[in-house]
Formats: sequence, C-alpha cells, structure tokens
Amino acid sequence: MARLSMRVQTFGAGTPDLAVVACLHGNERCGKTAVERVLAEKPSFSRAVRFVLANEEAIAEDVRFIDEDLNRAFPGDSNGKTHESRLAAELLPELDGCGVLDLHSTESQPEPFALVTRLNDRTKRLARATGVGRVVDISYLAGGLIDYVDGVAVECGYRGSERAERNAERVLRNFLGEMDALDTLSDAGSPELYRVFDAVEGANYEFVGENFVRVAEGEVFARREDDRASELRADRPFYPVLMSTDGYDEMVGFRAERVGKLVE
Repeated sequence: MARLSMRVQTFGAGTPDLAVVACLHGNERCGKTAVERVLAEKPSFSRAVRFVLANEEAIAEDVRFIDEDLNRAFPGDSNGKTHESRLAAELLPELDGCGVLDLHSTESQPEPFALVTRLNDRTKRLARATGVGRVVDISYLAGGLIDYVDGVAVECGYRGSERAERNAERVLRNFLGEMDALDTLSDAGSPELYRVFDAVEGANYEFVGENFVRVAEGEVFARREDDRASELRADRPFYPVLMSTDGYDEMVGFRAERVGKLVE
C-alpha cells in the first residue's frame, strides 16, 4: 500500500505566490481545521493561493511524525531514508516563490504568536498580516521550513484545543484578507517584536514563569525536584518564549529580548 504524502490544492486564477501550510506535525491539527472551515464556504479568491496539508501519514496515525520531525528535515532528499526527508524534498518545490503561512500549535501558551527567521520586508508584511500581537525572530535557531522560504509560522495555541482551532481560523482569515486574497475584514495590527538569543537546556524542569512576561535578573523561572532540588535563575533579564514544562524532552525553551514594534 502506497504511503500518504501530502495534499496540495490551489484556488484562484494564475500562478500562486501565496501559500498556507498545515500539519507539518501530524498531531497539530488546528491548521487543518481552519483551512477546511474556510474552504467549506467556497470563497472567491482574488489571487491564487496554494494550500498544503503537509504530513498526511502522520495525521492518519495521530503522531507528530513518522520517522523524523518534518520541520527539521528540510531541505530533504527525494531518495532519503525517512518518510519526512522525502516529504520535505517534495514540499519545497510546491512553495517556491510563495509567501508562506505555516500553522502550528504548542504546549507553551494559549494565545497565538508568530515566528520568523528571514526578517525582511516581505516576511514583515506576512507577519503583520496574521494579526497577532507578538512576532519572534528565531533566526538564532536553524532547520525549520521558514529557513527555506519567505514565510511566517504561527503558534496558534495549546495543541488539541478548540481555542487553538478558533485562533488558527482567525489568523488564517485575517492573513488572506490582509494579503488581498479574500474580501474580508482584517487588521494588520502593530505587533511587538522579540528576538531569541539563547536556548535553556535541561530535562524534567517545571517552568514557573509566563511566556512573554519579563524575568528579572536573579529570578527563578524553572525548578526541578529530583534527588536534590534544582532551580534555574536568570543571569540577565529576558523574556521567555516557547517555554513549558512538557513541551521538550531536553529543554525548557528559549530566552529572548524585546526589540520594539515590528514596522515595515
């Protein structure tokens, strides 16, 4: 039986230079739900948009990935040994030349925020088009889809929650409106920009702070109870980003600085 790969649909006239990606991770279904709700209305697109449901095999098995994390498999290899390596090589050509919205969910917080790595005029516009209040420059990291395309990834809320689905739908509709693909009410907003400068390593820590709330120098932001009590204290002020108790096996999350307003 042939393995599922990905589903690609294009709406609107012409060659698409705008794309929406859902389910790079098979157990993050909020983007899939949002896309299905929008397309169920049979909207009239005023510009071509490509929609990609990325990892159908992982969706079918309700797992994050089959062999390896697809968002760490780029650029991939069409003859690669893993399902995701081959899938990554198949996906990138579908997004060539497109401004990309990549929809995710997270373990870190309920409200949506955007991630960028290529911070340029195009990605700034894409990020503002999501309508979210916070944008994070994660160019400190490497290996995700938005390293290889002009795009923005949005963490829409807690994985598996109805709130994440509603957030994803709101982000998607706002994005399509702001990018002149649909005639709908939208607001580009004026989000705050943060920049990641460090990863906090460590297993089995309880995160006791709050993402995007400033941690002062000397403040405890994570602790662990094992053979002996262990606490993590800030050696300098920072803003937690994607920090959680259960989100990672060997990491608490990331430290960021607040840059100011994102302007084009």
